[in-house]
Amino acid sequence: METIAGPARGRATPLPPDERRAAILLAVRPVLLERGAAVTSRELAEAAGVAEGTLFRVFTDKVTLVREAVLAAVDPADSVPELAAIDRELPLRERVAAVLAQGLARVGESMRWMGLLHEISRLEPGPTAEHREAAMRMWGTRQQAGTAAVNATITWLLEPDADRLRLPLDEVIDLLTTVLMGATMRSVDARRRGLETSPPDPERLADLVLHGVLNERSGPC
Repeated sequence: METIAGPARGRATPLPPDERRAAILLAVRPVLLERGAAVTSRELAEAAGVAEGTLFRVFTDKVTLVREAVLAAVDPADSVPELAAIDRELPLRERVAAVLAQGLARVGESMRWMGLLHEISRLEPGPTAEHREAAMRMWGTRQQAGTAAVNATITWLLEPDADRLRLPLDEVIDLLTTVLMGATMRSVDARRRGLETSPPDPERLADLVLHGVLNERSGPC
């Protein structure tokens, strides 16, 4: 059994099938973002540190591999480790700004991945209505579970200051999401129209949210 080699291209302990699959999907991300739909099977295998034959014993074909890599990359749960690494001891404003900064970067990267998914879909034969419905159900389930994991992590981050907020934590998280998506869409729309605009400032967005949710008795953040 071949293994996934690290950056040094050494031999590693053989991985169980599910872990090997996940390792390949993670290892090919950089080359996919660099090469897009033009990426070759050889480049994918080299990025994963395996032979092409091994690659296609795990995945049916290149299109399947690319599609699964994209879906893994845009799974909201993929951002949980980075969110969980934010220091809970930071002042509230800094924690909120860190959450927003991570979210802004995540949304921008997800848009690149979805563009690649659109490219690769043109290489596939048109799916049947039944296949489309099944894919959408799977996509929805995965997104829902990932979003729940993200929200649980943000709740954990903000819980130390829950008594300072005049809204329940789930509503604060909804507000953060609304501000995040609004700021992102504003930037996207400006680029679409050929306008230059500064990237959203996470600290200013944090101030916007906090000035609306801190209760009257709260002190400085």
